[in-house]
Amino acid sequence: MKRKHSKLIGLFVVAGLALCIGAVATQQIAEEEKEVSIQEVPQTAMATIIEEAKGGTIEEIEMEIEDAKTIYEAEVIIDGQETDIKVAVDGTLLGKEVEDDDKEDDD
Repeated sequence: MKRKHSKLIGLFVVAGLALCIGAVATQQIAEEEKEVSIQEVPQTAMATIIEEAKGGTIEEIEMEIEDAKTIYEAEVIIDGQETDIKVAVDGTLLGKEVEDDDKEDDD
């Protein structure tokens, strides 16, 4: 009887570990970032990025998933300063941040 319980407990432990590993792998995939071209960005998000770039140079755009929502983050050079622009798929501006060069020098 004890042997049956040991096997059953072992089976539950293995199943639990498999579920945990699967959950971690799924989370990592869900938070993956992927570099995309401006042509791959939905029109609504693209329009906001271009408007916020104010004629600057779009260096890179990454598509990422945050809290199950697709976000586009563009790295743009505006007047010689690197600026990050975050936009939702529907074109909503989620954030705009000018990189502080002094911050990098302090690190």
